[in-house]
Amino acid sequence: MLQPRSRALVALLGALTGLTALSIDMSLPALPTLTVMLGASPDQAALTLSMFLAGYSVSQLFYGPFADRYGRRPPLLVGLVLFAAGGLGCALSFSIGQLIAWRLLQGVGACAGPILARAVVRDLYDRVRGVQVLSYMTLVMSVAPLFAPILGGYLLKLHWRAIFALLAAVGVAGLVATWAGLPESIQTRNQRATRPAELLRNLLDFFSRRTCVGYALVGCFVFCGLFSYISASPFVLIEVFGVPSDRYGYVFGLSAFALMAGALLNTRLVHRVTPAFILRLGIGLVLAGGVTMLACVSLHLGGVAGIVGPVLLFVTGMGLVMPNAVAAAMEPVPHMAGFASSLIGCLQTAGGSLTGYLVSAFYNHTALPMAVSVCVSAALAAITYFVFLARPDTRAPHTA
Repeated sequence: MLQPRSRALVALLGALTGLTALSIDMSLPALPTLTVMLGASPDQAALTLSMFLAGYSVSQLFYGPFADRYGRRPPLLVGLVLFAAGGLGCALSFSIGQLIAWRLLQGVGACAGPILARAVVRDLYDRVRGVQVLSYMTLVMSVAPLFAPILGGYLLKLHWRAIFALLAAVGVAGLVATWAGLPESIQTRNQRATRPAELLRNLLDFFSRRTCVGYALVGCFVFCGLFSYISASPFVLIEVFGVPSDRYGYVFGLSAFALMAGALLNTRLVHRVTPAFILRLGIGLVLAGGVTMLACVSLHLGGVAGIVGPVLLFVTGMGLVMPNAVAAAMEPVPHMAGFASSLIGCLQTAGGSLTGYLVSAFYNHTALPMAVSVCVSAALAAITYFVFLARPDTRAPHTA
């Protein structure tokens, strides 16, 4: 088993976290193709993403409590089995309805990696080191959005089914690596964690803490802005701006460099300035990206560059915001790290799923719905920070 100081452990946790981005981004170039091959409308094709996130979102509420009771490894292994099975089912689907159903199952399995990887970090490290590890995990995870859409574009030349067949194989590889290398990190299991009364108590505890709610909502709104771009960009870039489907991945992959830059900058700043400063800087970049995108689209400036440039600003800010927001939201509640991670992830993916579907439903063959959604999400993240987090929360962390 890998040791807490091992770089290989950080790489494994980052890879598990990257399953979500891999599952989403590799399928993006295929969305316009699915409308033709399976006789689906654009919003039905986008529903394959939204249902993936819906399964991802709801199942998190189960993984966290079970991980607090039984340990991190067992539910993670179960999730990877479901992820691999969902990928295989997608590859064998012959209708849009079947594909949507299997994507739902794949989402149920995919969420185990990010949720339980964050819980492992909370188990093993203090806040400062945890922020560093989360940032390094983000660097590893960034490989997925960097190469996944490019790889998806080339696999699409073989067949769209090849994309999901490869995802199934990745799930099997992750299952083997986790079984062989991931140590059990939880020290004391909570035998009451899955009881309804304990779940309700923990839920009320989390949402009664202004710090937990504020940081969780900031992360949620930033994720909504990103998913607005993820869900709409295949149609905007390929159909509106004429980017070839096999070149779409290169354009989309630029955002991964921005995410890596933000995460790397975070690791350099965490020992030099306060977390609040890093968070404000990240939110400022996110807001600047959202406002700039809306301005470029409204004024018809820049073409593809008017979309991609602001996204790079947005995602760089996201690389600063997310590790700090997640670590800060979980810090006051170490007694329910798994459940807290579930709640944070559930808010993010439920918001992203709804936002992605709405952007696709309002798609009018222009970039305006996407730009509005990105800008509004960024503004909500900034407003949430100043409403919930501008003054300190005096409630003490849980110590029992």
